[in-house]
Amino acid sequence: MGSMDQTRRRLLSTRRVVPADRLDEYATAWERVQRVAREQGARAWLFRLSERHDHFIEFIEYGDAPGALDTDELRRARASLEEQFGPGATEEWEGVA
Repeated sequence: MGSMDQTRRRLLSTRRVVPADRLDEYATAWERVQRVAREQGARAWLFRLSERHDHFIEFIEYGDAPGALDTDELRRARASLEEQFGPGATEEWEGVA
């Protein structure tokens, strides 16, 4: 099902609700995750729900850097988000087409 390149595509998504009065703190914490992900060869994006500015979905694409999620620095950055803003709903996805 799909080519080798497509089956290597991997994505971690996390949905998170952030208190409106802490959006700046969240943006700063996310920037750390994004920077660390890039340093590990992964890519990271943050999207906000258009109807609710306190609902976010975080993406880390790591297919080109299969060990990125397991590095200590990225684990710490992601754990910091969980500690500061509560656990998000996280799922791992793989490309099929």
